[in-house]
Amino acid sequence: MVINQLTLSDNLQEIPVNKGKEFPLSTHYVDLGKWRTSGIPWHWHSELEFLWLIRGSLKVLTAHQEYTLAEGGGCFVNRNVLHRMARLPGTQAVFLSQLWDVSLLGGARGSIFERKYLNPVLESKELEVLPFLLQNANQRRILEHIRASCDAVDSEDDGYEMIARNELSAAWLLMMKEIPREAQQRQGLENPAEARVKKMMLYIQEHYQEKLSLEEIAAAANISTRECLRNFRQYLHTTPFGYLIDHRLNVAADSLLASGLPVTEIAMNCGFSSGSYFTKLFREKFQITPLEYRRTNAHLNME
Repeated sequence: MVINQLTLSDNLQEIPVNKGKEFPLSTHYVDLGKWRTSGIPWHWHSELEFLWLIRGSLKVLTAHQEYTLAEGGGCFVNRNVLHRMARLPGTQAVFLSQLWDVSLLGGARGSIFERKYLNPVLESKELEVLPFLLQNANQRRILEHIRASCDAVDSEDDGYEMIARNELSAAWLLMMKEIPREAQQRQGLENPAEARVKKMMLYIQEHYQEKLSLEEIAAAANISTRECLRNFRQYLHTTPFGYLIDHRLNVAADSLLASGLPVTEIAMNCGFSSGSYFTKLFREKFQITPLEYRRTNAHLNME
């Protein structure tokens, strides 16, 4: 499944493509060079994710860590982790991503598979992202199993569901060797500050067209403006208004390709005070004017 934009639900949770209850796994082929924006915005998903970088380099960021994946490498992203991905300037980033529900390997709720093998990883709040390097023999085997699982899903040959699940099981067992025992035993609830950030992000996405104040954004999470600023710096490495502007620009970029509206009208629809101010910020982010962006990326709206 080739995707060129991320679909998020109303609470910023990713909506996996081509996923069903009978076989809760979806494989995505992603080429960030063909995306409308330069990266995948902040989001989270209740599914687990294995990623294999086919070509180029990729930066994976969470609220606490930043990882740079090299070609051929990959990573694991735990469920409910707020994260984003971006390709480095002047480089490619082509990767395969598998999103899958815990039930695929865990089976029935409370099973020994869930309790003994999955929960120690899922409930470890220290484990957000685990990178895999080709230079490490065990991690290289993990990557081989991830690729084999992706290949099985892509082939849709007889029994591909069983093969894909078996490959994921093998990758998971090898991955557990990479996680210190003490990290598997430390459990915890979701950080309250992270939950507040998710609420404020959602509020901004729902009201980005309006003239927002810092007080309004902070009120969405029932915290002070000072705490609001601190939470955004800690988790998103930006300010509330920095996030607001970036979201407005991404929405505007989509609108430039999806509609034939004039640039000034798009700017006003996205909450900018003037077309000239919008053009200035757009050029700073995309290194190109809105009209040039529309002309050079028109083909993306047809895919």
